[in-house]
Amino acid sequence: MRPVTLDDVAARVGVSGKTVSRVVNGDAHVSPETRERVEEAVRQLGYRPNLAARSLATSRSSLIALFTPTSGLSHFFSELTHSAIRACRKHDHNLVVEEFDMHAPTVVDTYRRGLRALRCDGMILPSPVCDDLPLLDALDADGVRYVRISPAKEIERAPAIISDHASGARAVAQHFWSLGHRRLGIVTGLPHQASSPIRRDSFVAGIVESGGNLSDITILEMQNLRREMGPGLHSGMDLGRAAAAKLLGGPDRPAAIFSYNDELAAGLISGARDLGVAVPGQLSVAGFDDSEAARLCWPAITTVRQPIADIAAKAVAILVSPDVLENSTILCPVELIVRGSTGRTEITTG
Repeated sequence: MRPVTLDDVAARVGVSGKTVSRVVNGDAHVSPETRERVEEAVRQLGYRPNLAARSLATSRSSLIALFTPTSGLSHFFSELTHSAIRACRKHDHNLVVEEFDMHAPTVVDTYRRGLRALRCDGMILPSPVCDDLPLLDALDADGVRYVRISPAKEIERAPAIISDHASGARAVAQHFWSLGHRRLGIVTGLPHQASSPIRRDSFVAGIVESGGNLSDITILEMQNLRREMGPGLHSGMDLGRAAAAKLLGGPDRPAAIFSYNDELAAGLISGARDLGVAVPGQLSVAGFDDSEAARLCWPAITTVRQPIADIAAKAVAILVSPDVLENSTILCPVELIVRGSTGRTEITTG
């Protein structure tokens, strides 16, 4: 069967093809009655816009690009990608996923070799790509629209969407303190992840504001952990187990540990089990993201839920809008989700 065309819809309704095109493309200059009849015909006939033809007619590609790390191990990037795909479909766009090396000095060459020729309508740039200034310069020079997710540099340069990492980390600190934990640990993210220092500093500030001492907080930098583990691709679970060996092997082990993300937290729980440390009986563990790992781990992980799907939807909506982009920043609220990995433990004082 041949695909349903715009002319087929026009013939069914008894209007011109131009009118159907206006309805399909969201043009406001169509009467409500006509719009309703056209939309009903579109549903009945199963019409789908020809994206290639639309691209030639409008000089728009109907493509949105998203950068993701080559490792593909993070729940955040996995959920961001799938949510962006769903959001693009709602706007009759397709998502192009481009991988980048988390440890490369810049990704501008990746853009110039591939994505540039596709002439995407816009790009979603998560951290750390969103702070790659040579890439931003190239996109600006080419007139490409982009939305940055959790940038740390030149935040007002372009539209940005940021989760409230600070309040989430403080909520974890207050939760630990309310359970009586006074000897604490934190496993940070990598230095180029803009949210890492925010979560670390806010967690520490939350403990100090509650009455704690800096000397009672052990900070384990993921960068140092990766260096000690040697070269290779290490998953969050691997890093979490290594962190458990570092933090829980001595007599002054923390009573509670805050991990940069849920994958690290799950690895910590696994590593604690290997060392004979019960969670939450002898150790409380909390993560960040509210990933599938947090819900499937045993015990389920206390974590900070950030609205990843909403972030992706907002980014796509900004990029497909015909309006001129305003360099505004959207702050997305987060929520502490308390589960079985935290509780009062046998070790609560320093």
